[in-house]
Parts: sequence; C-alpha cells; structure tokens
Amino acid sequence: MDGRNAQPLWLSSPDGLLHVRAAHAHDAAASRFDLWRIPGRKRLALDGTDLALTADLSAQRMRLSLSGTVADGAAYASAVPLTPRLRGQLDAFNAQAQALEGHPPQLDPARPVTRAALLHMRALQALDASQAGASHRDIAQALFGLEAVVLRWHEDGELRAQVRHLLRRGEAFMAGDYLALAGVARPAARHPGDEPMR
Repeated sequence: MDGRNAQPLWLSSPDGLLHVRAAHAHDAAASRFDLWRIPGRKRLALDGTDLALTADLSAQRMRLSLSGTVADGAAYASAVPLTPRLRGQLDAFNAQAQALEGHPPQLDPARPVTRAALLHMRALQALDASQAGASHRDIAQALFGLEAVVLRWHEDGELRAQVRHLLRRGEAFMAGDYLALAGVARPAARHPGDEPMR
C-alpha cells in the first residue's frame, strides 16, 4: 500500500502495557467495561489470546492489553506488569486507567516551533523534491508558495539562494549530519540559522 494510506499496527511487548482483565461480577464496586467510553480513535488487533487496543487522541497514543474474556458491560480490573521500570511508568498507567473510565488524558502543551526546526523540515522537504526530479523553482513554489515565487524569484535572487542553501543542508543531513540532528553525534559547528528565535 501507499505509505500515506497504510496504517501498520506494531504490537509491542505486553510488559509495558496496562492489562485489563475480567473481574468477579458480584463485586458491586468493580468498574464496568465500555469500549466506547474510552476517548479517541480506537483499533483492536488480535494478539495471541488477548486483544491489543490502541486509542489515538490528538498526538497521544494509548495501548492496552485486553483479556479475551472481558465483555462490554462486564466488571473488569486493571493490572500492571511488575518490572524494574514500573516507577517510571506509573503516570502513564494512571492516565490509561482514567481513560478506561472515560476521562481524556491531559494533553501536553504544544511546543513553539523554532527557526532551526523549520529549517530542518524545509531542508528535508527540498532534498526529497530534488531527488524526485523537481526543479529549484518548483521546490521554492512548494516551500514558499506561488505568490512568493512570482514576486521574488530572480536569476540570482535571495529566494533562489535560500533553495540552494536548503538543498546543501539536506544533502549534509543525508551525508551524516542527521546523527547530530538526532542527538547521536555532536555537530562540528552550528549551521547558520540554528540560533533560537526571539
């Protein structure tokens, strides 16, 4: 399938998932399972004898392991795997338990876009377009818009220089600078434009 249409579902190890199991029905205090009460876009996949539930809400993804014996409206109990990483996972497990009760998770505030991040993105877009056979003018039109190209595209203009700079930057990423971008290696020198915006 085309990558824009395919939606692969990677099943992770159940050690990091909140487990939802059937509880004794006579327990009046037990919560009742309701799949549609869980916020977000939901997908179920068979994972052995259990079900893997993935719920996407905005930019957050929640994964749960549902026992095959849990039925809609039945009493359920949640269990967490006892692993050495449990202390660091408690907040995520608590948010997932709240989502089971119908409470959407707290969304992290959006981070402002930095000038460096915008340059990285445009450099990679320019590189992709160049490798697909687009001309420099076509790249400028895709990145900055038709109106900007009509007004500012000249034989040796600043918009054309910007496209050439973005292409050099993208090629440098492809040649190994992506390691610095990923935080694996330290860059030898900062690229111009990496300073924070004010």
